[in-house]
Amino acid sequence: MTAVAGGHAPVLVLPAIIERDLCRRLVEHWERSDKTRGAVSTQGEGAEVRHSLKVRDDVPVLAAELLQPLRQAFLANVLPEIRRAFHFEVTQVESMRIGCYDAAAGGFFGPHRDNTTPYTAHRKFALTLNLNTGEYEGGGLRFPEHGETLFAPPAGGGVVFSCALLHEALPVTRGRRFGLFTFFFDDAGAAQVRRMLAEEAKRRPDVTPEGMIAPQ
Repeated sequence: MTAVAGGHAPVLVLPAIIERDLCRRLVEHWERSDKTRGAVSTQGEGAEVRHSLKVRDDVPVLAAELLQPLRQAFLANVLPEIRRAFHFEVTQVESMRIGCYDAAAGGFFGPHRDNTTPYTAHRKFALTLNLNTGEYEGGGLRFPEHGETLFAPPAGGGVVFSCALLHEALPVTRGRRFGLFTFFFDDAGAAQVRRMLAEEAKRRPDVTPEGMIAPQ
């Protein structure tokens, strides 16, 4: 008998992106680093910021010993799959962050899209990469416009999806959920960012944009 799939968000599930050892190293890096409590800009840098939509503590990934294996893993295990599934050529990766949703703090991320402000319009695809699946409860990734299916890849695996999709991270009810989060785009998106930043620099020279990493 042929199995028929039910409703499913148009996402790419990749069960093995990085090794468990790298997952452990990333969590350890988060543990010993200064954290930033996440907030969401609704209009752009310096504009309205919503703290009620997101409770997650983030640490940027800046160390070469972490960036290099991540870049290699993306080149080998993520970008070819995006090309195959979505016919899109990724050339740019936005700054990566290790995030923690802690049940003790009520960690969650409410329904949102990832490309709705001037500072995020260049984003094409998002990556949520789980680092410690099985060590917490709750925290599933859901796309509410496409049903109630929850996505929770194993540690080292992730979900790639269009930044235009409405999505949410449900509250963690026990323990702490660690993940690596970033966004992919192309050269046209990078040019769009440069134009926007040049205009913003003239208007507000105090603004410092997030960095971009081009996979070579």
